[in-house]
Parts: sequence; structure tokens; C-alpha cells
Amino acid sequence: MGGAHAQQAPKDGGRVGLVAIGGYEYQGSDETRTLVLPTLDYTWANGWFAGINGVGRQWSTGALQYGLKLGVDMGREEGRSSALRGLGSVDASAELGGFARYALGQGFAAKTSLRAGSGVGNKGALWDLGLEYGQPLGASWRLGSELSVTYANADYLQSYFGVTAQQAQASGYAVYTPSAGPRDVSARVALTYLISPQWSLTGGLRHTQLLGDAKDAPMVRKSSANSALLALNYAF
Repeated sequence: MGGAHAQQAPKDGGRVGLVAIGGYEYQGSDETRTLVLPTLDYTWANGWFAGINGVGRQWSTGALQYGLKLGVDMGREEGRSSALRGLGSVDASAELGGFARYALGQGFAAKTSLRAGSGVGNKGALWDLGLEYGQPLGASWRLGSELSVTYANADYLQSYFGVTAQQAQASGYAVYTPSAGPRDVSARVALTYLISPQWSLTGGLRHTQLLGDAKDAPMVRKSSANSALLALNYAF
């Protein structure tokens, strides 16, 4: 008898690890910053998940995965750079959002997400659109890549790239009021090595290019940026 395979039921499982990230002090900065952070993620068989990317619930229907998530926007501290002096800090805030991913076949998938609640007054919103590709390279290696664009509403761009009249007096920048539109486009590539069934090591690179009114903001010192990460994970 052949050809039929039983579908495996979803299982509880998690991942703990350590990640080093090399980036910049803020989006648009030319000052580098390195962070080393512990990570912990867990997914339940019923679709609930919790971890570094937030808490939420995912559903699956054939090639379509979708869900809701509560995450965190980390804000921006004025003291992080002299280029931000007089602009004030943007407080960290909770973000409520939804996401969807559709498998296109041959390793490709289209994905989108919507997040709201960031920025001054918690009125900022972001919409992401992306195309990802993933493929195993032999038994121990896996390649992942993604091309994505992020759109922001006017409240978000005003919080992170705008300059009010009061901020202009304190910072010396001219008043700047960005309009809603694309914030950036980014491309990433990652390579994962499976050390064992439980242990894995991932290295990744990302290139981001600011767009539109975000690119022309007065505190932007560098409109394009390259970042890198190295992560060691243990699955349980």
C-alpha cells in the first residue's frame, strides 16, 4: 500500500537562544550600535505563541496562515544621539496588529502585517508587504531571504521623522511635517546551520533604504543602512 501519509498534529515547542545585532542608534542614524540579547519563543499546538516578537494567536487554512498579535514598539530615546537633541523621546508602547502569510510554492511566500499603537499619542500605524523565499541547502543548511516595503501613516512619521514648532526651537531644525507614505524598503538574507536536531546557528544581513518623506527628514544622517545578526538557538 503506498502513497498515503498521515498528517502530523501540531505540537507544543519552543526555542531559547542568544542573538547579537549590529545596527544603528536610530533609523536614519550614521552612528553604529551593537546589542546582545537573550531570546525565548514558545508556540502551543492550538496556535497561541509568545516570545520576543509578541504574544498572539495563529490560524492555518491550507497554504494560508493568519493571526493577531500584541507586540511592543521600543520607541526612541532622545539621549541616544546628539542628532536627536531637542526632539524629545518617543515612549515605548504596545502595538496591536494582524498578519497573514500565503505559501506560493517552490519556497516562495507572500506576507503582510498591520501594526497600530506606536509613536506619540499611540496613533502611529505601519503596514508591511513582503515576498520571502526559503530553501534547504542539503541536510544541515537552510537559506532564507525576503524583500519588503513598509508604509507608515502621518502620525508615525511625525513621531519619528517630523519636527514640530516646539521641537524646532529646541533642536535648531526647521519645522518638518511628513505625509503618510512608504517609510522604507529592505532586503534580507539569512543562512542557518543545523548543528544538531536541537541546536542551530543563524547569520543574517539586511539592507534598508529610507523612502519618501522619511528619507528627507532633517535628523536623517544616513538614508541607507546595513545591519547584521548572529543567533544561536536551542529548540525544545
